[in-house]
Formats: sequence, structure tokens, C-alpha cells
Amino acid sequence: MNARATTVETKQPTARDLADQHDMRIHRAKQLGRPIRHAGVKKFIAGFCHHKGDAEMVVYLEGSAEPVRPCDITIIEEAT
Repeated sequence: MNARATTVETKQPTARDLADQHDMRIHRAKQLGRPIRHAGVKKFIAGFCHHKGDAEMVVYLEGSAEPVRPCDITIIEEAT
């Protein structure tokens, strides 16, 4: 064994990596019907879409016609 094999290289996630992970969690919350938190209120995701040319998705919440930015959503981690 050499020193390279024993060291673990850890790559720090970039801001884009973190945003992509958050988007994936939003997708998963929608698929599984899990609640999220927006403006301090527990809600559910009704849908989301990527508009052509936009860097981030637009999220729609149940009971509201106004779109929300993904960064305004907190994923609620519930114990299973």
C-alpha cells in the first residue's frame, strides 16, 4: 500500500453542487408526498418546472398560485 491509497480525498461541494442536491431533495419530497417548510408554514409541493433559460426551477405549493424559489424552501427531515 502506498500513501495515496490510504488517504481519502474529500472534495468540497461547490455552490452549484449544493443547489443541485437541494433540487433533488425537492423532487424527492414531491414524489413521496413529504412536507416542506416555506415562510415558517408546513406545506406540500404541488409541482415544479424549469423555464427555458432560467438557472433555477420554480416551485408551486399546494393552496397557493404564486411560484416560490427553491432557496426559500426548507426540507423537513422526519424520522421514519
